[in-house]
Amino acid sequence: GGAGGYGTEGRCPLAALGHREIGTLADGRVEVRPSTLGEAAGLGLFARERVQPGEVVSTYHGSLLYKEEMAPEADASYIVRLPNAGGALVNGKPYADAIRANPANPSADGCHVPLAGAAAWGFGAGAMANDPRDKRRTNALLAFVKPAAVGKAVADLAVVRPVLLATRQIEPGEEVFYSYGSNKPFERLRQALQAAQQKEAKGKQIGCKLVWREHGVI
Repeated sequence: GGAGGYGTEGRCPLAALGHREIGTLADGRVEVRPSTLGEAAGLGLFARERVQPGEVVSTYHGSLLYKEEMAPEADASYIVRLPNAGGALVNGKPYADAIRANPANPSADGCHVPLAGAAAWGFGAGAMANDPRDKRRTNALLAFVKPAAVGKAVADLAVVRPVLLATRQIEPGEEVFYSYGSNKPFERLRQALQAAQQKEAKGKQIGCKLVWREHGVI
């Protein structure tokens, strides 16, 4: 198999995931390029090979944190809430930042990649997938799995991992979409405040600046 270790044909059922990072820019399963949703959506995640329903498209790599640790005005658009994990969150923004840190982007083929030798090459790129705001266009969902552990007591303490699973066959070159839903509660709040600010700006009646604070949302 490739660097991701998910088999000679690039297939990875959820049960075989373990601790591995799959759907990385190094293993060639996915790529990052401008989203087909338009400039406002920024970058998106695209399949480079055919992915069958139920297979892992990409792991959602990020740093683990809790809402109390978040700065009041932090960019939470890449944050995913882990279920049944005591309020734990996974922040995929460092992965996105690693790609944006490369001044040579885009490459000749239009892809956006981290700097040569950066650790992000070996991390799952799930954080780059967008929500199309149209359920008919979604082709993946965010699932949560616990890494394999020896003994039930250890397994019960393990933090779940977010992974993107294909909900239908995804063709090479197709953008990967999933519905953020309640897994990204901060994103919905940010959008609501942004819409309110725009509405006030149009009416030129801004008396104070709306500040979105993540604390206490969950």
